[in-house]
Amino acid sequence: GVTKSSSAIVSIISSSALIWMVLRSRDRLSTAYHRLLLGMSIADLLVSFQFASFQAMIPSDVNYAVWNAGGNQASCIAQGFFAVFGWSCSLLYSCSLNIFSLAIVKYNKPERYIRTKMEPFLHGVPILHSLAFCILGLVTQGFNGNVVLGECFLPVYDPPHCIGYEDGQVREGFEIPCGRGSDAYAAFSYAWALVLSFGTPITVVATLGMMFKHVSQLDKRITRYGAAAISGDAPQQNADTAAPTTVGGIGGFSSRVISSVASSVGSTFGRSFRSNSNERLSNGRRVMHRAIAYSIAYLLTWSWFIAMMVMWMVRAPVPNALDYIASIFSPLQGLFNLMIFMQPKVMTAKRSQGGNLSWCQAFAKAFGLPIRTAGTYRNENAPPNIVAAARKPSEVEEEKMEIQPHPQDINQNSN
Repeated sequence: GVTKSSSAIVSIISSSALIWMVLRSRDRLSTAYHRLLLGMSIADLLVSFQFASFQAMIPSDVNYAVWNAGGNQASCIAQGFFAVFGWSCSLLYSCSLNIFSLAIVKYNKPERYIRTKMEPFLHGVPILHSLAFCILGLVTQGFNGNVVLGECFLPVYDPPHCIGYEDGQVREGFEIPCGRGSDAYAAFSYAWALVLSFGTPITVVATLGMMFKHVSQLDKRITRYGAAAISGDAPQQNADTAAPTTVGGIGGFSSRVISSVASSVGSTFGRSFRSNSNERLSNGRRVMHRAIAYSIAYLLTWSWFIAMMVMWMVRAPVPNALDYIASIFSPLQGLFNLMIFMQPKVMTAKRSQGGNLSWCQAFAKAFGLPIRTAGTYRNENAPPNIVAAARKPSEVEEEKMEIQPHPQDINQNSN
């Protein structure tokens, strides 16, 4: 209980910091990536707040089996509702983030298309699906104290003191009736939890595999055939439309001029195609690496809890080592997400002073906190144009770390 709650407090601070960084960033909530991160962070906050209660919301009826249990059935229902809602949203938002990344890497979808065609589903499926299931749990009395997990979760209420008692009976000295909840809903919730527990990691791994395969194919095509392999054919001289070559005189001079101009134009367009192709490949790699990082964070957070929950469902004993690992990692997705979001910003801050900043100073600078370094002086009263002119190129390097806008988005904004 103490370990899990301590990790949950760390995650609450991390998710709050991530939301703060997103809202104060240059793009704020104008990008689908930031909006998905906001949804995932809110879901993590809901889970972490429940884990951070030091088990005080679990009914006192089971205080003989659960440390610090001092709540009642009402507090257990509240904890169970928000914990299950946040847990389900968090798993599904991880899938949404990977599907979003796949749309960029493999299908080259612009921000406008993602915002109008895909994003309603990327948010709607996690939220509405989780909300519907939790409301059904409320109606069927599905949220009860779980002695094994040490949380208010989905099972029928069946603690050790109910052994030998019929459903609906209340043992003397206790308040909650044994067998509280619906057997039908319990069976449905088990099936739903298993599908969610195994379906989401399959989706995450499958989308990562599709991204990796596509980026590898692009890399091979560029290496073998050049940039035109993914950018479209570069302008080439057609034998049917080429200017006739005349030997000597004005005809020879004009043919040389036309050939020179065509060569120059072809070279210019070729460089443009190569540049766009390299940008697309680089952008795809960047999005893919980011998706891999978030997927590892998802697996590192929830794999232990899912394994423990499955063992509990099949009535298998849960090893103490697995219980401790799950207690440490299950509430920490907020911390992992913050580390992934801040990594490019910290690296940029680290390079901004010629590598003279410590990691702590770079992290503070990435957060926008004031730092002092030897030989560094900034006149805060200087006019903005002087301050901007004094900025080093490395100080604006962070702007290049953002995902490059799609050409269609640029054209729409210019119009």
